[in-house]
Amino acid sequence: MNTNINNAKNEAISTSNNYTDKKYQQGISYTNEKYEQSIQYAQNAADKAEQNANNYTDNRFSQLSNQSNQRFEQLNSKIERAEKRLNAGIAGVTAISSIPYVAENSFSYGIGVGNYQNGNAIAAGIQYKTSLNTNVRLNVSWDSAHNTVLGAGFAGGW
Repeated sequence: MNTNINNAKNEAISTSNNYTDKKYQQGISYTNEKYEQSIQYAQNAADKAEQNANNYTDNRFSQLSNQSNQRFEQLNSKIERAEKRLNAGIAGVTAISSIPYVAENSFSYGIGVGNYQNGNAIAAGIQYKTSLNTNVRLNVSWDSAHNTVLGAGFAGGW
């Protein structure tokens, strides 16, 4: 009878140990699974946050770059317009200075043209000899930038 009790006791202990080991392994498996899920969730959340931050930063820098490019294009356009006007203005004064006059006559007129880089102009002028020693001159030029230059002068000599 003692043997039966010992066998029953050993079987109960063995069954109990097996049950406990099985539940322990199930607990470890469950804990490991939940741990891996938590790690994966945290990693996904961190990746998503990083992606959102990168997208935001990229978007803001893209906006800044576009704004800067627009401003530089506007500035470049203004510089090019100013350059055209300046070149045309230089062509205008070149045209005025190129007008030939007849010094011996009491009244003379002339026409001149000028070019400087991408600017062109035409000019006309008159000169009137008010006396033997004095002259009056009036000039006007029109250039390719639609500028008009007007000049007048008086000269005296002896």
